Amino acid sequence: MSLRAQYSRGRQGMALRPRFPSVRALTGAALLFAGMLSAPVTPARAADCPEAEALHAAGVTLTRNAPKMAQAYRYENGTLTSYRVDDPELGRPPKRERYDHPLAVSLQEMDGRSFALIYDEDPARLDRLPQLGNWRTPVTLKVDGETKDRGTISYAYRGPGSVLIGACRYDVWQVVERIAMGKLRTAFLKEFSPKAGLVLRVTKLDPETGKAQSQVAFDRIETRQK
Repeated sequence: MSLRAQYSRGRQGMALRPRFPSVRALTGAALLFAGMLSAPVTPARAADCPEAEALHAAGVTLTRNAPKMAQAYRYENGTLTSYRVDDPELGRPPKRERYDHPLAVSLQEMDGRSFALIYDEDPARLDRLPQLGNWRTPVTLKVDGETKDRGTISYAYRGPGSVLIGACRYDVWQVVERIAMGKLRTAFLKEFSPKAGLVLRVTKLDPETGKAQSQVAFDRIETRQK
């Protein structure tokens, strides 16, 4: 779930100021990746399983068969950035995200609006999460550049695991992310692969019970071609 959806549920009725330049900025990404949604899906070969180095070159694309979705990642000006396009029939606008760490979203732009999380502490410490066990920091939410709320975000290491995408298997950290901001309470299980440099699967959890509610998983991972 996006920051936009999460915050909208916690702040019903808030008028948000559209930023049409963001729509134009995402149009190119929509055209670039929309073709991936209709491309035939073929099994990935083990030799094609991308690693983190690919993110600093052409990038990496993850695709899902049903409902169709493509998400492409690469480093832009030193910052991990992703572009997501869903099946046009779902009516969802393309979305761009930036990350202070692969586990920590710092900006979401979609439908002419921007949602930014400003971390008080440096998320680079998440590189040591298995040793730390837990990491927590105050955060500020900005909507279209205006400060809207303050809260906390925490990450808890739950142990190792593995994720299979096509023929590619990655060892992952299982990490529970929790956001507490006003009435907003969210929890997600993020499965992060240091080898791929990406979160490869996300499960939304009930913030009270910890039970799984929905999941974003992928059927194919591959290095983008220039």
